[in-house]
Amino acid sequence: MQGMSSNLLRIGTRGSELALAQTHLAIAALKAANPGLECEIKIITTAGDQRTDIPLHMVNAATNTGDKGVFIAAIEEALAAGEVDCAVHSLKDMPGILDERFALAAVLPREEIQDVLVMKTDADESRLVIATGSVRRSHLVQTYWNGSARTVPVRGNVATRLRKMVESPEVSATLLARAGLNRLGYPNDAFEVSGTAVRVVGLPVQDFPPALGQGAIALECRRHDTAALEIISKVNHEPTYRCISCERAFLNLLQADCSVPVGGYAEINPDGSLTLHVIHYEDDTHFTRLHETGTDPETVASALHSRLLQTTK
Repeated sequence: MQGMSSNLLRIGTRGSELALAQTHLAIAALKAANPGLECEIKIITTAGDQRTDIPLHMVNAATNTGDKGVFIAAIEEALAAGEVDCAVHSLKDMPGILDERFALAAVLPREEIQDVLVMKTDADESRLVIATGSVRRSHLVQTYWNGSARTVPVRGNVATRLRKMVESPEVSATLLARAGLNRLGYPNDAFEVSGTAVRVVGLPVQDFPPALGQGAIALECRRHDTAALEIISKVNHEPTYRCISCERAFLNLLQADCSVPVGGYAEINPDGSLTLHVIHYEDDTHFTRLHETGTDPETVASALHSRLLQTTK
């Protein structure tokens, strides 16, 4: 497959408001780093966008997308076919290891990684009913609120989930990534959804760990497309890349997709070392929290994974 030609970079993305906002952030960075570059957006509908009638962790089997991320498989098909030169993803949607045809060419500087609780202002905090489609979040809800909160399933983009929450007489709150709200222009701790006032409560990452990779925007291209690689790699943020490399290496060792209740994050310490924090649920009530520190991302991930295997035997 030939690489990109001229100074036009064709970018594949999902069509959600958040995906497009992230793509425009990527384009701004790419143009700043590559004067004269032109970018063209191609919107691609993925299996995760099409099948909102079933839980997210069931979409792979229902759509025969194998172990690929349900939000990236169709975009990667367009990349492989030469229809686009670059794909922009939420990094947390990507599997731990890429198809050998592709390369993770860059990640942008990471946004805030925490999850937030978006709740109706009149919600009874002693018995919250929280809408979420995430297996990780569902398990963490039971732990964080000590069984006083319960979850109900919901699917859809950020705007859809917010609307469903305020329109439901049963649901009092939903869980979202702070990064997504920030990128969509909701950086404050209070706003309105369809005329209903809601407030945003940040959840501490130590107690309510995010999805591995959360808050990072990934730029993917064909592995042998040297022209695209040269252009895209200029916007790579090395500290973010180091952290997400550790997180993705752990996901790969765990062979985890969105059906596995696992959360965590890597952070760079003042001395330059790296610490990976992880929570992993063996079942609905039993979980393990571990952390590991070192200098090499893959080594840290491997060491923590080995400890997890010993702990859960």
